[in-house]
Amino acid sequence: MNQRHLFFIMLAMLTMMLFSCTQTENGNVEYIPFQETKDGQWGMISMDGKVLFKEEFKNKPTVVRDGRFFVRTKEGTWEMYDATEKPKKIGVEYAHTSGFRNGRALVAVKNQPVSIIDTEGKIVKLLDKIEGKIVEGVNAFNGGYAVFLTSDSLEGVINQNGDCVIKPKYCYMNSCGDGKFIAIKTQYKKDIQNDKKEKVKLSVLDTDGKVLFEFSGDKYEDIGQQFVDGKLAVCVKKDGKKAWGIINDKGETIVKPSEKFKNIGTIQGDVFTYNNGDGWGLMNVKGETLVRAKYEQLYYDDDNTLVAVVKNGDSYEYKYIDEKDNQIGNDTYVKATLFSMFDGKHALVKPNDKIYSIIDKRGNQLEGLPDITDISTYEGEDFVESDYVDIDKLIAGFDISQYGLIGLTFKSSPQQVVKMEVELGWAFGDKEHKEGSPYWYDYKDDIQLYKDVEGIRGHVFVDFTGKMSRQTYRTKRVIDYTFGDYYWYHDDKIPTGYVWNNVTPSMFALVIDNGGRMHGKLRSLFKALSALFKKYGKIAKENNGAIVLTLNNGFRALVYMEKDKVSAYWGDLKPVKDIDIDKYKDVEEEGSVDDSSYGYLNNDFADDVTVDSAAVDDEAVLDTVF
Repeated sequence: MNQRHLFFIMLAMLTMMLFSCTQTENGNVEYIPFQETKDGQWGMISMDGKVLFKEEFKNKPTVVRDGRFFVRTKEGTWEMYDATEKPKKIGVEYAHTSGFRNGRALVAVKNQPVSIIDTEGKIVKLLDKIEGKIVEGVNAFNGGYAVFLTSDSLEGVINQNGDCVIKPKYCYMNSCGDGKFIAIKTQYKKDIQNDKKEKVKLSVLDTDGKVLFEFSGDKYEDIGQQFVDGKLAVCVKKDGKKAWGIINDKGETIVKPSEKFKNIGTIQGDVFTYNNGDGWGLMNVKGETLVRAKYEQLYYDDDNTLVAVVKNGDSYEYKYIDEKDNQIGNDTYVKATLFSMFDGKHALVKPNDKIYSIIDKRGNQLEGLPDITDISTYEGEDFVESDYVDIDKLIAGFDISQYGLIGLTFKSSPQQVVKMEVELGWAFGDKEHKEGSPYWYDYKDDIQLYKDVEGIRGHVFVDFTGKMSRQTYRTKRVIDYTFGDYYWYHDDKIPTGYVWNNVTPSMFALVIDNGGRMHGKLRSLFKALSALFKKYGKIAKENNGAIVLTLNNGFRALVYMEKDKVSAYWGDLKPVKDIDIDKYKDVEEEGSVDDSSYGYLNNDFADDVTVDSAAVDDEAVLDTVF
């Protein structure tokens, strides 16, 4: 798993804001894509029911913010359009985009770093480097700020103009809304890896990077994902049971953790949703119950409105209620969203399994709507990755020669190879046998490790001529019995430890897949690696997807491309005549064009009502870090 993927998972889990963000933080959603017929073309409709255009795009567009939206091409790139009756293309094609938030979008032009653009497609700032560090990618703006990741796995924060407001000196960072960030300094990275919560400090920062307060990694069992109005849900353990409460942005307790709170969901002002084991209800910070805990789920909207979920047999019904548990409108729905998701005045609902509709604040369905058989609330990618890779620099970073790679050669000892494994952080150890000890290698004749170069992960294989280590013994003579001057005995072998064997590498391999920034670049990588090995020997076999060479050192090399990776093997390979390369001929790179987003809008109509940002117990900061 590459570092981008780890970062993405972390941010996805930590920033999923299904029912916690309002339209004011990231700008109003002005139009949403819709279809009138299954498999039909996509149009756009506003939240007050006005159709902007119909049957215009084959591929699903993003929602409209700031008068702009994006549509994916059949090649997988993005095009930007203005939200008019006859949409016009603006700017260039993009490999990645976050969609617009408050007049700014994060994009990556093909083979280029991440940029911030305005609504005319003009580059506001190129994010190739921040504070002198190469930018791997940037999380979508949230409330005017974005967490970014560098190629050496550090994280910081920029504002919407691209100015660095928190320097990249943290190994983990989460945007928690409300102008707050939870971060962990790099000095604790090893403790995190070793699951030593008690040694880790988590810092709560403001948008200037000022530490508001800190807490130990073992202080809370779980913590919520979002600060709202200066408040954050936290969980401790009491007598082995989880107890939830609320703290403020100074770390002070506002609601004392209690076992009666099995979970705390959305917070709004001085009220919050909670689960007591029987269901979800609403309470204020004084402890006064406003809505009895009886619902399957309960999401707080702004302006005294909540979405309540009721189980009806094997299915669920959604309805709108106020803080006094009075139903708003007369209808229930298969699915429903919050009003604050869009313009604050309208919400999307699904009255039945076949059609969608729009309601006003009184719960009335708008009249004159077209048939809406499908809608999309996709807003763009939550993590916008740089699309720039210097292939030559990437290859150079692995220090490849006919004699080895990353400082290892065919003359390297097992101890030298393992030392590299330890340095790169891939060796295993425990209290009895530290990492890199020969104890761990008496059954192994190969090493697999990973090395990151320019933010790209390479999978390195080292095969040996035999087992890397062995157990040593001393002999102890044991007298079984005696008879006169005669005696019978046997010798016991007593283990004394482990030593390295006198073996050397027989083969090296490097594999790089097309995840992240490498997507679309496998052909270039294959050509560059092939050209490199041609310098070390002569071509024995070759087609457009593979090459076999006899090297000047007497070994052989094989470089080939598959649909999702490029591999290079060299060393004591099988004879040339036995290496089949026909299966690699005419291979084309494939890879998923990820249409998923962990932005809150994309989860409006989640299939499982129990999957909720309020369920912070399952998607919490501490669970992610540890």
